This record gives sequence, C-alpha cells and structure tokens, in this order.
Amino acid sequence: MKKKGKKRNLFWAALVLGVLFCTMLLDGTGIAAEDTSQSGSAAFDIDAQLLSSDDATYDIQLTLRNRGENWEGTVRVQMDSAYDSRSCAYDTVLSLPQDSTKQFVVRIPFGSIDDQDDPLKVSLLDKKGNVLAEKSYKRFLLDGADALSMGILSDSYQSLTYLDMGGEGVYYGGIEFPINLVELTQDNLAGSLDFLKFLVIDDYNTGILTDQDSDRIRQWVSDGGMLIVGTGARAEDTLSGLDFLDIECIRVNEPGESIYGGDYGAGLEQLSLADLKDMTGRFYTADSESLIMVSSWNDGAVEIVPYALSDLGRAAQFIEECESYVWELLQNANYYVSSSQMYANQYYDNASYIIGSIFESFGNGGDRLSFGWLKLIVVVYVIVAGPVLYLVLRAVKKRDWYWGAVPVTVLVGILLVYFAGSGFEVVNTRVYSVTVENLSGGAVNPSGRDNVTYMHCYDAGHKEWGLQLADRYDYAGPFLGRYYYGNADGSYRYHVRGEGDRIAVGLNPDSAFEDGYFLAGTSQNMEDGSISSDLASSVKWGIAGTVTNGTSRDFRYFAVIADDELYIYDRLPAGQTCTLGEPVYSSWGGGNDSALSAAQEYVRYERDKEHDMIAALGTGISEMYIRENYSGETMVIGIVEDWYKTMEDNCSETAYGCLYAVQ
Repeated sequence: MKKKGKKRNLFWAALVLGVLFCTMLLDGTGIAAEDTSQSGSAAFDIDAQLLSSDDATYDIQLTLRNRGENWEGTVRVQMDSAYDSRSCAYDTVLSLPQDSTKQFVVRIPFGSIDDQDDPLKVSLLDKKGNVLAEKSYKRFLLDGADALSMGILSDSYQSLTYLDMGGEGVYYGGIEFPINLVELTQDNLAGSLDFLKFLVIDDYNTGILTDQDSDRIRQWVSDGGMLIVGTGARAEDTLSGLDFLDIECIRVNEPGESIYGGDYGAGLEQLSLADLKDMTGRFYTADSESLIMVSSWNDGAVEIVPYALSDLGRAAQFIEECESYVWELLQNANYYVSSSQMYANQYYDNASYIIGSIFESFGNGGDRLSFGWLKLIVVVYVIVAGPVLYLVLRAVKKRDWYWGAVPVTVLVGILLVYFAGSGFEVVNTRVYSVTVENLSGGAVNPSGRDNVTYMHCYDAGHKEWGLQLADRYDYAGPFLGRYYYGNADGSYRYHVRGEGDRIAVGLNPDSAFEDGYFLAGTSQNMEDGSISSDLASSVKWGIAGTVTNGTSRDFRYFAVIADDELYIYDRLPAGQTCTLGEPVYSSWGGGNDSALSAAQEYVRYERDKEHDMIAALGTGISEMYIRENYSGETMVIGIVEDWYKTMEDNCSETAYGCLYAVQ
C-alpha cells in the first residue's frame, strides 16, 4: 500500500509540474518568455548617435536593422532620471521589413531634459506594447564620459599636473567629473581637440603654430571648448600665435611687484604678473577677486590669467589652496559657456524658473476650477432639506406640508447645483498656448532659433489623452520649468508620439484636471509683418517716442524694453503708429533688477479677468529676453488674441501670439 501511495504521489507531482510548464509556454512567461526575449533582441541591431545641432534641441539619430521577420511597432526613446521617476516617452511609429535598415532622428528640446547625466534607453515595442528589444546608453548626452579631458600645451607639463586637482571633481553641466590630463605637442594638437573639454596653453611659444592650428583652436572654442591661457613672464610668446583673442601684453612685472594689489592667496603676489589689455575694450569681463579675464565665445569660453599656471604650481604655498584656486578657474569657464551648452547662457537657470512661475497661473486651471461655491450650496441644501425645513414648517404650523416641501427642496437644490456646476464642465482637453515669433527687420527667424510655443493642458478625465499638433511643428516635449514626474510604478507620464511628419503630445494622469506643460518648436512664421520703434529718453515716463505695428494683427497690449527697463502699454491696432504716453505698467524707478524680473512681478500681481493674456505676454517677454541674450538693445513685443491654433484635435484651445522685434 505504501509503494502504491508513493507512486500515486509521484504521478500527481509530475502531472502538476507538466501543467505548470505548459501554462508557462502558453502564457509567454517563465523560461519560454525569456528565450523569446533573447531571440527578439538578437533580431534587431540598435544604434544611437548624438548629432550636432544649431537649434534648441538634442538631435538623436537612431539606426535600426531588422535581421528577423517583418516588424511594425513603436520605437521608444526615454531619458530616465537617475534621481527620481521623472520621464517622458518619445515614440516613433515605424515599420521595418525583414533584412532592412532604417535611420531617423528624434529631436528632444533642451528644456525637456532634466539632467545631462541621465541615461538614454531605446526600446522596440510591438503593437501590443510588449518590449522586443532594448538598449541603454550611459551618459549619452556627455558621450558616455566618466571624466573631462584637459589638454595641456606647455613646455612645463610636469609643473601643470596639479591641474587634475588630485582627483577632485569639477562640475560640468550640473555633474561632477574628475579631470584627465592629456599632454599635447604641436604634432598631436589638431587630432586631439575633438576629445577635449578644456585646453590649457601655458609657458609655450604659440608663434610656432601654423595658421591652420590657430584656426582650429578658434573653431574648437567656438564649438563649445573651454580655453585657459596662462601668461606671466612668457606672456608675449604665449599670446603670439593667438591673435584671435585680441589680448595684448603691455609689460610684465617682476615677482613681488604686483600691479593688481591685494593678497590673492596661493602665492600669486610673488609671481611675474603680466599687464594685459583687452584690445576690443569690451569683450572680456575682469574678475578682480581672482585676476581672471573671461568671456563667452559663441558656444565656448575663454579665460586668460596674468600669471603662468606652471609658476603657480611651483610657488603654491599650500596644495589645498592651489587646488581651490584652480577649481574656481575651471568653474568660471563653465559658467561662461554659452548658447548651445546652456541655451542662451542662462536658459535653464532663468527661463525655467521665470517662465515656469508664470505658467503656474497661465490658463488659470486651478483657480478657474474652484468648487468652493458649489460645495457651499451642497452643504446648505443638506441642512435645509432636513431638520431646518422641518423646524420652519413646525414654527408656522404647517408640518403636514413637509412631505410635499421635501421634493420641491430637492428640485431647487438640483437646479442650483446644476447651474452652479455647469461652468466647471470640461467635455474635452483644454489647452492654453502662447507662441513667440521673431519679426526683427521683417525677416523670418533672424535670430536663427526656432519659434517656440508653450502649452498648458489639462483634462477632466482620469485617463490617458493625446493631442495632435499642427503640421508646422518640428519637435515637442514637456517643459522642464514645471516639474513632471513618472507614475508610481516608474512608467512614463508625459509622451510625445511621432508618426510620419506629424507629432502628438499627451499625458497619462493619476487624477483628473492634472496639469501638463509642453513646449514645441517650429521654423515657420505665421506672421510676416514688422515692428519698429523710434524712441528717446524722457524724464517723465522713462522713454518717449513712437512704436509702429507693421503686422496684420492688433496688439491688445505691447511692451517696450529699453535700458533694461520694462514698459507695458494698452492697445496698438494693426498697421498703426502710436506715440508713447503713460504706460499701464512701468519698472522705471521701481528698483527691479531687470525687465525680466519686472515682467514676472507684473504677472504675479495682476489678477484681473485678463490675467491669462497678461501671463501669455509675460511668457513672451521672458522667452524674447533670454533667447536674444539681452545686451542693451531696444525690444518691442505685442500680444495677439485669437492666434493660430496649436492643436489639430478635439480640444478647447485658447491661443495667444507674441510678436517681437529687436533693434
């Protein structure tokens, strides 16, 4: 009996295992699923490269090869934050026949990337959303770099090895990296530049460099490199082949004969200091605290110091003090890296904060959908329909009316709730958009940057939604100025979907009326008119003169920025010229730091019925001010109502346009 029992148990155990194994095969899980995943991954080759771009986007070129069967699905690109679940899915609908290769570009706005340190993940999904293949790239936007390379062109290389700061890190793009030193000679200079972030030229006769070498260095800086030049006793030799810097050495002072005065630490006052002159008279900024002349140079930066860095390495009193000084030198260079590195110098720092703070009220979603009065009506109804109604009827000795009065009260309550709540009805997604266009001189995009549209969207439903953009848009993404996060399970919340030449943006919300903030770019102008001004200073109002609206659209409001002061005026019809009188708002004499901060304050405190329009104007001022890297020009910008719609989909959109010109 015992043997039969054991055999019976073994039989049932084998049967259960067999059923489980078959179930795993049918369900596509377990061992079979793992094998399928591996074969699917082997069927596809995925390659991603970051292209150079003159626009405000990261252009990621994807190359896909299908070694297996015909495939149709979605290619998903995600930049996943290493610090939280913040993520956006950039999807491209694609078909890939067997043994074919396709190449396309995914464009992600600078303002949609949280951190350059984020890894890139490329996934291939079938029509059901199952991942068939996937590939990740560490620090993709930084070429996978774990360190920053610093080239040193010097006759005293050994005296400059301290520039690696003993392994201490330096911040670049908000990330701390160690420094790797590369010894350069005239022979390997040209071939090494593309792999460097910093180039140090010190104690070296650059006069032996060819014109091609000099041009190559200048172009490298213009493309985003950071050049640091030490001078000191050999200032003339070091500057002799770098004429493009426009720096002249007047004379060199003997050690201890400091022309700058003060005690700068690290033994600087004991070094030979060169008296340097900026031949342009305005190009460099002199940092008197650290004796640095520094300037942005297109996408890069240049720093020049009046001493030889090799002398600093030999004369440093304390190595810690020396490293601290070098760290400041390198951070200074980072700060001055301009346009494509930081999008107009301070795009992330200023535009995200200022435009983002304006966007909190643009569209007025939270204020407009306030249910305070509706809640009060419901509470009053509950009280009145019950004991209060009974007490009132008893007081007038009409208690027998109670059962008839209750239905009447219910009907009145329903009508009140209906009429009070009808204003909150949202039957589809609502969008508030503002598009900023440059009309300087009547030319299309004379600044060379795409026109930008900012969008604030929300929906009454608790479900995923998406909206197709107008066909003029070339790229889109979430706006980083208003922080966006992934869902609790780590999946994306924002999504951008490309199919053919069309782009759609959407949100996967956790709750109804969840705000979504997007931006989109286009090289197309919707208005080809012009804006001009003839201004003069005025003691009474700050400025005086005329502004001409040479467009086909009326300006509900327009703003003038002159001498870093903001003036806002009411109404300027199409084709007309107005003489400036008293503005509706002026930062003149108001103690504001700049017209940019004044615009922010104006939007913050103006809470009338036209607040959305004012917020749209503030967004346009911020975008104009920062993208043009304001340096004293006169700027005029007008706000237009009933602008061209951003969306070509089922939604309710309120669209504004901001047209501006720089003189």
